[in-house]
Amino acid sequence: MIRPVMVIEDCSALGQISMVAATTVLQAAGITTALLPSTLLSTQTEGFGVPVQLPTDQWSWLAYNHWKKEQVDFAGIIVGYLGNENRLNVTQQILKAEQTTLKIVDPVMADQGKLYPGLSENYPQIMRKICQYADVITPNWTELCLLSGLKVTAPSERVFREAIRHLRHDGINAAVVVTGVVKDQQIGYWLLLEDQLKFIPFNYFPGHFYGTGDLFAALLYIYLQTDRDLMMAVKSAGNALAVAVEETSHLGVQDRHFGMKLQRLLAYLA
Repeated sequence: MIRPVMVIEDCSALGQISMVAATTVLQAAGITTALLPSTLLSTQTEGFGVPVQLPTDQWSWLAYNHWKKEQVDFAGIIVGYLGNENRLNVTQQILKAEQTTLKIVDPVMADQGKLYPGLSENYPQIMRKICQYADVITPNWTELCLLSGLKVTAPSERVFREAIRHLRHDGINAAVVVTGVVKDQQIGYWLLLEDQLKFIPFNYFPGHFYGTGDLFAALLYIYLQTDRDLMMAVKSAGNALAVAVEETSHLGVQDRHFGMKLQRLLAYLA
């Protein structure tokens, strides 16, 4: 019996980014998808001016209720960029209703020490409620600090452990995989396993790559579905993402605005 994964994040009509990238790799891995775009964008939000937006808040809730009426059984949910408090609330209701699925939440809201433009100051507080329903969350360092209510500082084991304590106090019991940690000229992921801090490193390619977080969350879901061991799933997802990053690294700065090159990754997954 087919059990789709629900993907809740923004959909950019141009390039391979956000929902388009996530859906592509999920389907390449043989996973059926159910898409709930949090908003439709003419382009991503950087590099192409101000995108045309079409909010889908009401449609998403009606679509979800239609699926439930038709007794669609979901194997999992992946949550990415939502963008406003109303979408956060709709998503929270869906996550609350889907108790038995594998839920991965990428709390997309900030980078380089500050919230993304247009997000309210209380956005992190509402995002905490979303994360309370997750099995795994994949924040970058800035997002981890804001989620836990800490001042954004340079990454350190002490602050990481303090952030985890704050998250647990707030009822967030999900496994925490911190993305984009740069250490010793490598980039990778931090996670706690049996109270031991683990760093999973990969080759560092200079410059900015748009959509790596969306892609990593989808890849992590793929590998968690086949192997419930978190450490191995993070390593496998990181290896797969590195294939796309290496291919995309050959593009110029302007061309990278179109998102990730996926040809080699799709062959790798197949």
